Amino acid sequence: MLISHKHKFITIDIPKTGTRSLRETFTPLNIIDVIGEPLVDSKFYQHGSAIQAKKQFDQNNWNWNNYFKFTIVRNPWNRYLSFLKYLKGYFHKFENQDASIEWTPSAIHQGKYCKNLFSNSDEHLVFKKIILNYNSQDSYYCNESSDIIVDHIAEFENLSYEFSFLCDQVKIQPTSLQHSNRSKNTLNVCDLYNQELIDLVAQKEKHVINLKGYTI
Repeated sequence: MLISHKHKFITIDIPKTGTRSLRETFTPLNIIDVIGEPLVDSKFYQHGSAIQAKKQFDQNNWNWNNYFKFTIVRNPWNRYLSFLKYLKGYFHKFENQDASIEWTPSAIHQGKYCKNLFSNSDEHLVFKKIILNYNSQDSYYCNESSDIIVDHIAEFENLSYEFSFLCDQVKIQPTSLQHSNRSKNTLNVCDLYNQELIDLVAQKEKHVINLKGYTI
């Protein structure tokens, strides 16, 4: 979650949709007043929903309607695969105590979670657990009545254009979008999806699938 009071915008950062690229592009420009924290109980959580952000806006007496609300969605079958790649990579880093990570208590906790997750040798069961455990994308941009409460739902698959659109909307001089946190894992959709998992994602993510016309 990024908030700029000067340019009057907020990004609702759905996990695994390229939001680190936004953060690393905007932060050096010194236009961001609030950067969401990685702790879930933070006032402004890094991956907080629009509902949570609006409640905090109300508590701070900030006018939610004056801000351009931007979020990014992604083909859900690819998004869950990205979760798998990330968690599997983190598990290996934890096992090897990779020096690229500062092994704080929260990082160790995540490492233990990943180790426990991948202790099951059946990768389809691991993948099913990941699909079940992570929030659907519409839970980030809809309210309790399933009404969309953001102004623009961008597509990860066209991110460079969407970034330029955001800059234009909030009067920021366009700059090059940083491409961060790319996975080096070579898994693809065909490697892990069976019909049960395809259908599970289709049911869970039907809102964004209907909204954007995503297919596997």
